[in-house]
Amino acid sequence: LIIAFSILTNFVNADVIAVLPMAGRKFSVSGSSVPITVGWIDNQDYPILSDDVDYYTLTLCSGPNSKIESIKALAKKVDANDVTLDGIIYKYDVTIDSDVASSGVFFIQIYAAGSFGYTIHYTSRFTISGLTGSIVASSAGDVTTPPAAQYSINTGTTSAASINSASFAIPYPSQSGISKFAPMQTQPGTTITKATASWTRQFPTSAYTYYTTIAAGSLRDCTTTITPGWSYYITSYINY
Repeated sequence: LIIAFSILTNFVNADVIAVLPMAGRKFSVSGSSVPITVGWIDNQDYPILSDDVDYYTLTLCSGPNSKIESIKALAKKVDANDVTLDGIIYKYDVTIDSDVASSGVFFIQIYAAGSFGYTIHYTSRFTISGLTGSIVASSAGDVTTPPAAQYSINTGTTSAASINSASFAIPYPSQSGISKFAPMQTQPGTTITKATASWTRQFPTSAYTYYTTIAAGSLRDCTTTITPGWSYYITSYINY
């Protein structure tokens, strides 16, 4: 079972983890533009950035997670070889013109594409002041997390199956078919507020059987569960 899960994680779509700009960062226009460094890391799940991504497109966005507004493409089809690898962070510098929009809260879409398909991730929100454009940056309200990632990945099977990220939004017990999609793993809180005696499972348990020998012929009766990778990253600090 552990081996099978390890194989499945190769098809989990969590390639890009956006880390720059950091959440809440404030930028100001200098002259007629503002330079911003966009950064992301590779969590080593498929697709591997250094091997599988051909190009990136970076787009300035605004608005709440439920209504993303694309303002301007900042860099189109940037060859993966033109992205700088600084330690473990992939970096690319973009320039935002002062007349692109009015001052407000923004974030950047990172579109990564290759023969595998494409993935879409978003940076945390940041503020730009001193802009003089007419497009109004929509308010994100109290939203502190970036929009959820989106994927269209060819898994490499003979049928060239594609994993649609919308599949993960369907409640697990309501799914059918040979592949089911589980919710993203989230991190536990810092405290436990509910008595252990009242704990309940989110979903009922289900029985399973596994192959003890190599199966001949079609594997259409083989069922799997696919879990998405994290769309977030955990910041840690050294305790001196």
